[in-house]
Amino acid sequence: MPLYIRREDASYLANALPALVLVSTDPIERLPVFQLDAGRPLPCEGWQILAGLTASVVDGPGDCGIFVEGIAHPKEAEERFAWLEAVNHAGGAVVLVVNSHSAVDDWAALADGEKAWGGFVPAVQRTG
Repeated sequence: MPLYIRREDASYLANALPALVLVSTDPIERLPVFQLDAGRPLPCEGWQILAGLTASVVDGPGDCGIFVEGIAHPKEAEERFAWLEAVNHAGGAVVLVVNSHSAVDDWAALADGEKAWGGFVPAVQRTG
């Protein structure tokens, strides 16, 4: 059964690689511990992201997945469109699941301390 993440527990970061940071104390089945290789997040094999304005879905193997609420107000649209464009340009996003609302700007510390789950998740290719 997919995990449901409220918009208050989701952050959209536009770094060199766009990131979706989710706060949840619930375990995410089959989502790997966050690791880096030469400073870059390892891919999450078997996972893909369908990033959207009103909702995003991070789909994993089998019945695993995460449903993330999207924007609630039109004033949020411009910033989210910029993030969606970054996801499109990068071909995906780094998805991080952490257990608190603390800062996540130090990926090396997250990886060293095994304080996060996730990695790079390729985007679903849209047609039409």
